[in-house]
Amino acid sequence: MAPVAKFGSALESSSYQSPDGGSAYAPLRKKAIEEAVAMGYNPATMVECGVTWSDDHDPFQHVKNASYVHYANQCGFREIQSFEPYLGKENFQDILKVRGIGPVVKNYTTDFKRPAKFPDSFIVANRITDVRPNGYSSITSIWSLSQQVIVADIKFCMVFFDYDRGVPANLLEAGGTHKDLYEALKQRLEMEGKIASKWEQEHPKRAKAML
Repeated sequence: MAPVAKFGSALESSSYQSPDGGSAYAPLRKKAIEEAVAMGYNPATMVECGVTWSDDHDPFQHVKNASYVHYANQCGFREIQSFEPYLGKENFQDILKVRGIGPVVKNYTTDFKRPAKFPDSFIVANRITDVRPNGYSSITSIWSLSQQVIVADIKFCMVFFDYDRGVPANLLEAGGTHKDLYEALKQRLEMEGKIASKWEQEHPKRAKAML
C-alpha cells in the first residue's frame, strides 16, 4: 500500500468536500494532475470525485467496485461533451436526445490496483488508445489524492450507433461533421500516444518478483 497523506484533523482529512477544495489537498491535487498530463491523459476532460463515507463504502470499509465505474462515467461524459466543437451544436444535442449518431459503450474492463477508502478524493482522467471509423477505445485512470497513485484503470471500447436507424454507424461514411470528429480523435490518439510513450520510456515498469 502506498503511504497515505497525513492530515491535522478529521475535518481537514475530508476538506476536499469544502467549497474551496481544501488547502491541504491543493498540493496533492496539483501533483496528481501534473502526472496525469505527463502520461498523456486529456486535461480538458478530467474530473475530481470525492469519496463519501455513506455512499461509496462496501462492508469492508473500502470504496466499492461499482463506485469506480460511476467515477469513470463522469469523466466519460465530459469526453463526449468535448465532441461538440467538431460535431456542431445541433449534432451534439442529438446525442443528448438519443437521436442521430452517438457513442455507446460496447464493453469495459476494470483493473483494481489498490484499495481506497474515505477520506479521499480522486482525479479521474481519460486517454484515447485506438480510433476506428466505427468507434474508439480509451483508458480511464483513477488517482487517489491521499495515496498519490493510480488505484484503478478502466478500459472502455466505444462504438458509434445510429439511433434513428437502429444500426452501427461509421463516421467516415456519415461524412460532414462526423468525419471531422473522426479526424479530431485520430489527432488526439497521435498526440496522447506520443506523450504516453515518452512517459513509459522514462518510467519503465519494474519486473515483478516471482513467488
